[in-house]
Amino acid sequence: MEPVVAGAPSSVRSCTVLRRRHFATVLALSPLAISGPAEAVPSASPPGRDDLPKVVLVNQDSQPVRFYDDLVRGDHVVAINFMFAQCSDICPSTTANLARVQALLGERLGRDVRMASISIDPRRDTPPILKAYARNFGARPGWQFLTGRPKDIERLRRHLGVFERDPDLDRDISQHTGMLVYGNEARGRWSRVSALADPLRIFESITRWT
Repeated sequence: MEPVVAGAPSSVRSCTVLRRRHFATVLALSPLAISGPAEAVPSASPPGRDDLPKVVLVNQDSQPVRFYDDLVRGDHVVAINFMFAQCSDICPSTTANLARVQALLGERLGRDVRMASISIDPRRDTPPILKAYARNFGARPGWQFLTGRPKDIERLRRHLGVFERDPDLDRDISQHTGMLVYGNEARGRWSRVSALADPLRIFESITRWT
């Protein structure tokens, strides 16, 4: 069943080209750069145990989630993107696309692959709001929607390289990039892919290290 995109505006299609340009710019500048949205290669300097903040977030069920210990640590893949519930353009598109990836994962979701969508508008994105958002896209156990302290989420964005080089652009959350960062901490393998890439190719990228 296709996920329902609440109030997806016609601007989604018109902004896709612009957002993909943003993806291309950030990917070209990033130390985790890849050659294309679904041809990701491992980072030369993947984040290690000491590089990832030991922050505690809260999921859509109001449960605390230790970012490193509960999501990242271990021999599995974690796939992380940033979003916010009030976003009216790229977020509905990327979340719907990740819902298709979720369907491809089947029983591997939560076991071999953990998915995490982290709000960049934590002051407004309370657990109940994220729960309604997750339900709207048919998120299953293994795909968590997370909020937390603004300074902790900012640290995560910086450590994962999901930010704009231009400070003014980076401060505008409506201009945030739509990248999916994924990795297997136990194997020291990390990379990234556009969250708007073909779902099958995203699936193939994030499951190759499981």
